[in-house]
Amino acid sequence: MNKRLPLELLAILLIVLLAGVGVAYGLWSETLTINGTVNTGEVDVGFSGPYVSEWVEVNGSPQLEPEEKDEFAECYANAVDLDKTSDGNEGIEITVKGAYPSYHCAVKFDISNLGTVPVHITQPTGNQNNPAWVTVKACYPQWYQLHPGKSAWAWILIHFTNNDGVIENKDYTFTFTINALQWNEAPSSTTATEKETETGCWTGYYEFTESD
Repeated sequence: MNKRLPLELLAILLIVLLAGVGVAYGLWSETLTINGTVNTGEVDVGFSGPYVSEWVEVNGSPQLEPEEKDEFAECYANAVDLDKTSDGNEGIEITVKGAYPSYHCAVKFDISNLGTVPVHITQPTGNQNNPAWVTVKACYPQWYQLHPGKSAWAWILIHFTNNDGVIENKDYTFTFTINALQWNEAPSSTTATEKETETGCWTGYYEFTESD
């Protein structure tokens, strides 16, 4: 036999249910929103220059090439854009034509931070197959910290003698690479002073500079 709830109890339950519905729909509320934008920086390093100097040794004495001999050996260096997605030039192409023993070509170049992130750069590293008579000198320490808008420089010297076994009418190639990493993910270096970077590194070559 089913028992029905008294009408008074049903009325009370209905009032309680309606009160609950009223609270749910009558609650005041507000939503807070946070929006943000992160603009990332850029690691962008490139070459500027290069600057070519040529000279010869005559009986062991260095001097500029005599004008009448100048056209027979020439050294060219140009910066080239290897990455169209970034600013600046990522490569340097060096060509020497008609080189002979005791002819010298020195190519000076700058490494510039064109981006917005400080970087640490390595000294130029040569390919293991490079001729021993093609040498490089960095005017900054290993893993040098380069800030945006700043530059460091280095130079490559091409010079062989009769004792280097260089063959006539032969092509020799060489490659050097420089790495740049964001400053907080690369080994730190000692800070080079202005004296270390601007003097004592190119000394002895300024006097032979034709297009410095």
